[in-house]
Amino acid sequence: MTASITEDLVLLLLDAGSGRSVVDSMSLDRAIGGALLLDLSTRERLAADGEGAKARLTVADATPTDDPLLDEALARLSGKPVRAQKAVERLAKGSRMPVLERLTERGLIRRKTSSLFGLFPVTTWPPADPAPRAELLRRVAAVLRDGEKPDQHVALLISLLHAVKAEHKIVDGNRRELRARAKQVAAGEWAGPAVLKAVQAVQASVMVAVTAATTAAAASSGG
Repeated sequence: MTASITEDLVLLLLDAGSGRSVVDSMSLDRAIGGALLLDLSTRERLAADGEGAKARLTVADATPTDDPLLDEALARLSGKPVRAQKAVERLAKGSRMPVLERLTERGLIRRKTSSLFGLFPVTTWPPADPAPRAELLRRVAAVLRDGEKPDQHVALLISLLHAVKAEHKIVDGNRRELRARAKQVAAGEWAGPAVLKAVQAVQASVMVAVTAATTAAAASSGG
């Protein structure tokens, strides 16, 4: 099975040394929600109407994808059109563990359980086979740092890394330059109009959702 945007994104966001996510849990979940939407969009299952986070997404083709993760995501979106931001948040819920389990089944990561201070159980996901992530990272770095032209798969990954501000966390280099290049890639003309419209809506929605969640968490801790 060809790796999905969702699987490759999570693989990139897991630190190769610690097995922990390089972004906070809220950002990870929303990035996964966005990635699922992009996987469906590239399979021509979704249509976008409108611009940015306020665009409405509609299931254009309910035919099964033969991928249980994507079919579950498609089912969650059935019915009335839904705003892109709402769709990201809807798919973010409960999707992290199935993706981690898929990567474990593929032999790319392994589940490691330890304890914090000997009291609290902590689960991390270090690599079982580091080669696929290393190759994926090489392809992303070639675009972000060396200016190579991305294919659609890598461009989609970079658009999501940009949305959760993770470029510099996985690729060595100047943070500002990496972010500027990622923004350029995310806005590029590397896909058809329908996919690009969905990508722009999802990217904007992930950014808005992450910002809103972070602001809410800060307000709650401050109150």
